[in-house]
Amino acid sequence: MTENSGLRFDLFDIIKVGLKWKKMIIGISISAALIAAVFFFFQKTYYKAYGHFFPASAVMSGRINLFRESNQDWIDFFGGENEVDRAYVIGNSANVVSHLIEKYKMADHYKIDVKNDPQGNQKVYKRFAKNYGLNRSGFKHLEVTFMDENSDLASQIVNEAMNKTESEIRKLYENVNRQLSMSLDIRMDSISKDLTIMTDSLANLRVKYGIYDLIAPGRKNLISSQPKGSGLQYAQGLEIVQNVEEVKNKLTMDKAKYMSLSNEFKAGSFDGFPMIHVTQWSTPGGPKAGPMRILGVLATFAAAFIFSLLVAIVVEVLKTQKARFQ
Repeated sequence: MTENSGLRFDLFDIIKVGLKWKKMIIGISISAALIAAVFFFFQKTYYKAYGHFFPASAVMSGRINLFRESNQDWIDFFGGENEVDRAYVIGNSANVVSHLIEKYKMADHYKIDVKNDPQGNQKVYKRFAKNYGLNRSGFKHLEVTFMDENSDLASQIVNEAMNKTESEIRKLYENVNRQLSMSLDIRMDSISKDLTIMTDSLANLRVKYGIYDLIAPGRKNLISSQPKGSGLQYAQGLEIVQNVEEVKNKLTMDKAKYMSLSNEFKAGSFDGFPMIHVTQWSTPGGPKAGPMRILGVLATFAAAFIFSLLVAIVVEVLKTQKARFQ
């Protein structure tokens, strides 16, 4: 490096600058590393709890499978893409997250005053959501994670998140089946009232015209006897009784059909069907998630070393340029 040629930015010049300023460079690097070490020493250690599950097949516990009249093709116990999507959305919903925050008193755990701070609840939710994760994998299953300084608490939250997700999925299916059953029950009540009126009318007509045979055309081969009688009044009565009995029989069959369907939907609302299949429950003592103290100190030392070297190079360049123009 000469006055005419100036400072060359090759490896040898950088080494010469480094050796010249070595005390300053090493001193700054060690000082930065010591500060980083003190900083990381007072940082709390965080642990990462982990669990995963497969959503259950919705068809397996569905009415179409429970009350099938013929053998069906193979139905997998595990859900497909639709079930995975539903579980993902529900597991990340406010219902699940808010339940976890309230159950484990995360506001107290994070030492956030939600009573006096108008933004307190929002701060708790944001901090919790930052540490909580429910994500899809490439194997049609979902992974649940939570990071916290308390490994036992993190493990409990992961397991409760899976339980709550299953509970919310089950609640949705139960509600749909229950509402469908209720609508059928309402229709049955309406039919029962109509049947009461039709039964009274049919009984009065049979007594009036003296016709006690089963003559509804819908019964076909179930007709027990042939009506006997003659005259215009008997013929008119026969037609009236036949029409009323046919309508009554149709209402009776509808009521039986609705009752059967209602019972099927009620069976679908049974709360014992599994909605997820947990393949790994979280256990206390999960792996450390941070901070990486040794790595952080070494990274700080390296960054300070490079920064100090760059400062030294800039100073040498300025000195060289100043000398050239004097």
